[in-house]
Amino acid sequence: MKKKIYFVFFAAVWAFVVSIGSCGIEDYLFLFSIPSGSISVTLNQEAVIRLPDVSLTDYYYFTHFTIYYRIYVSEKFYPMINTGNMNELNAALSSDYNAFLPYTNTDTNNAAASIGTLFNNRHYYSLMLEGADIDDVLGSSALGKTLTLDFIESSPRSAPNLTIDNRKYTLQRSTGNGLFRPMPMNRYFFNTSELNDPLNITTGINADVVNKADITGTRYTYTAMYIVVTGMDSNFSSIYSVPSFIGVFYLPAP
Repeated sequence: MKKKIYFVFFAAVWAFVVSIGSCGIEDYLFLFSIPSGSISVTLNQEAVIRLPDVSLTDYYYFTHFTIYYRIYVSEKFYPMINTGNMNELNAALSSDYNAFLPYTNTDTNNAAASIGTLFNNRHYYSLMLEGADIDDVLGSSALGKTLTLDFIESSPRSAPNLTIDNRKYTLQRSTGNGLFRPMPMNRYFFNTSELNDPLNITTGINADVVNKADITGTRYTYTAMYIVVTGMDSNFSSIYSVPSFIGVFYLPAP
């Protein structure tokens, strides 16, 4: 008789656990965001980001940090980009920034898959690295470390890069998981004629670049970047923290 009671009890407990899971307990997963005070930007050239150090026991669903970017063409040069000159630089930059603003200006950190969709819908792509998987570089080993994004013009020229834990990686543009093949082929964050070519942009070769019409002179390019904390729920779907705006950076000539 006791065995029957125990069986009924454990069956009831299991049914309760399953019912909780089926009701979407993953909706309450929490992913810490990176506070704006942890991001320091120098002009349009460099960002230093202090990544949070958290317990993987508490945040077992954390996988890595993701940096999203989009590139904008402009006829104007600005040593510093802010909300006051975004629209003049490129109206699409201002539009994108304002679309993300309600999500960055929030106190909620509930993890959501919709953040990834938001970036995809605005044609923002995940940053890549030459010769390394950025998901590994910005994985659990990056917790508590300081990350530097360097777009400083140097002589001899050095391609824009990411440094973490005293290791430097050259930044590369995305291929949209193979959906497009950006030019030039090295995919560096340099302002080249192939990158800012209107035809390459309008035909989707450079799907990560936004054109600006009626430019007759020099075509400058800038990239806006956001960083999110990324995890995976019980359904193996990506979830994200609220995004943190890093800044807008000038792409140097090669």
